[in-house]
Amino acid sequence: MKIPLVAIIGLPNSGKSTFFNKVLERRTALTHDIAGTTRDRAYGLATWGGMGFYLVDTAGIIPRTDSELEKNIQKQTEIAQEEADVIIIMVDGKTPPASSDRDVAKRLHKTKKPVILAVNKIDVHNAKTSANGESYRKLGLGTPYLMSSVNGSGMGDVLDQVVTELKRTFKAEAYEHKGLRVAFLGKPNVGKSSLVNALLKEDRMLVDAKAGTTRSSVEIPFQRDGKDYVLIDTAGIKKKWKQEVDIEAAAMMQSLRIISQVDVGLFVLDATERITVQDQVISQNIIEENKPVVVLLNKVDMLDADAREKLMNILPDHFPQIWWAPVVFTSGKRGTNLDKVLELAQQSHDSANRMLENTQLDAFLDGILKDHMPGKIEDQRAPKIYNIKQLAVRPPYFKITVNFPNAFAQAWKKLLEKQFRLKFGFEGSPVIITYAKKE
Repeated sequence: MKIPLVAIIGLPNSGKSTFFNKVLERRTALTHDIAGTTRDRAYGLATWGGMGFYLVDTAGIIPRTDSELEKNIQKQTEIAQEEADVIIIMVDGKTPPASSDRDVAKRLHKTKKPVILAVNKIDVHNAKTSANGESYRKLGLGTPYLMSSVNGSGMGDVLDQVVTELKRTFKAEAYEHKGLRVAFLGKPNVGKSSLVNALLKEDRMLVDAKAGTTRSSVEIPFQRDGKDYVLIDTAGIKKKWKQEVDIEAAAMMQSLRIISQVDVGLFVLDATERITVQDQVISQNIIEENKPVVVLLNKVDMLDADAREKLMNILPDHFPQIWWAPVVFTSGKRGTNLDKVLELAQQSHDSANRMLENTQLDAFLDGILKDHMPGKIEDQRAPKIYNIKQLAVRPPYFKITVNFPNAFAQAWKKLLEKQFRLKFGFEGSPVIITYAKKE
């Protein structure tokens, strides 16, 4: 069943992203007081009055596009407009309608779709703000709904009208966000958006040669071979940024926050570039959140076989902490190995949710103690293991009960984890093993 889609359209800085975030009750879209912050289409699943729908935040409509990037940004807005079942046009109610507002209204008239006029930034109601709001009737888009995305006043009236329009075509039904949530993570310009576009087989995400094109993390519902996914394209994560470039800083912080909200992180590296400290910092961010991870070596179409082999050989030296993560060569340009990416993402997620039987753990422990008995450390305490239990999943968490936790050398702990993974797999998932003193 198709989930209805509602697009928020309007001029830059009219408060579309603030409205989007308020409805979803979370800071999904990147908001900033500089016009034009939103570039891609941001999707969020909303419910109002028992009616579920996708709400889509878009970039502001630019009257004149001077660059190829601006043209691509406007293309995103046009696609959202075409996909929408209902359109909310958001205007800045602090001022009367301008010629640019009238131009947008003319465009929307041509769509023949239900349009709801939301006059935003009416934070305080008085004679002046009411007059400004009423002046928007001149656009010929019906009743102007006076509202404030900041304090929420009047938003319910807008959403009530959205539901009224949707019910003309759709049955009232609430929906849940289904599917594996996978995020494309990495430095700017490593090809994250190109990979998303290749999976979707359309130009859903902006792609530009200039680093940092994607400013806001964008969630896209997606289905392939009968399986549901939510693809999340993120702004490039930078190790350092200039304090005055506030939008880039906010985008980076948003990308870091996204890691904690996903099921699997797809760590994207540019296979044609040298691995940097910045890449290592990003991998550490993923590790600290204990998320399943798949490493994507992107832009493989530009490498020969020898270069690929060399890269695979040096990878463990740069990322020793995620030696257990599966690695796949990809190309957004050619669509290389994209099915494999989704397959590995699902496998990594399954690994993170795997629960072992006590009999399996007991058998493993007997074997490890037979073949690799831990030796005494300097103070001659003899390490002794009593049992091993699994306490949790996502990530798999194991507790080994011992006599003296500090009596086990770090090298032996690493050996145990390696043998543990050789025995049980858990490819793509972190595994936590703790040593606790017997009570």
